[in-house]
Amino acid sequence: MKRFDEPSEEEILAQRSGADTGGEATSDDSLIVLDSPIQYKGGEYQEIRLSEPNVWKVLKAAQVVGARLTDQSMYDSQINLVAAVAGVPEGVIGELPEMEFNWAIEYVTGFEANARRGLTDPNVQRSLDLRPEKFISFNPPIEGKGGNSWGEMVLRPPRVTERRKYKGRVAPGTVESILQAEMGMVEDVSGWDYVAITRMPISKFAEAADYLTGFSMAGPATGKRFRSS
Repeated sequence: MKRFDEPSEEEILAQRSGADTGGEATSDDSLIVLDSPIQYKGGEYQEIRLSEPNVWKVLKAAQVVGARLTDQSMYDSQINLVAAVAGVPEGVIGELPEMEFNWAIEYVTGFEANARRGLTDPNVQRSLDLRPEKFISFNPPIEGKGGNSWGEMVLRPPRVTERRKYKGRVAPGTVESILQAEMGMVEDVSGWDYVAITRMPISKFAEAADYLTGFSMAGPATGKRFRSS
């Protein structure tokens, strides 16, 4: 069946302005073959192909959660994410057997989960990446606004003005606002445009975001420049 189209540059930028809008499988692990095909609105779906979501798809799923995180809103968000990644209507995902859906959501969310730092790790501070520069490569390059192409992201520790903007964006405390705050900081520090940020694989984005937010977790700086009086 035909996949839902990826959003255009104009749709992504319209979403940023407040308007509403709308990967291919890489291994057999990303394929769900159904025992019985799903019939939906004149179409037949024998299999569901999954892949790593990009930031855009995760953002749209976060918006489904809304202002209040509940079991229902999270479940609806997961349905939205699996449908977007698979390129099928949400109604098709609604007809999946529950065990297959549980496997699908574990698969598509695993890319970000495996790339994020473990906040419950008692040694998390020792594992922080506090290097003065971080390089993340992309092959193939990510296409951004106006046809610009980005093959490498260069990051550095955030400045106070960038951290302040992050705090303002994250203030609402919603799933979406937290993600938007991270996106804004990655955009501000890297110099990449917003369209390119939304097209990043979620695992690469999580790596970038964790690097930038890690500096606020590192505690007071020490050394010659930070002697106590």
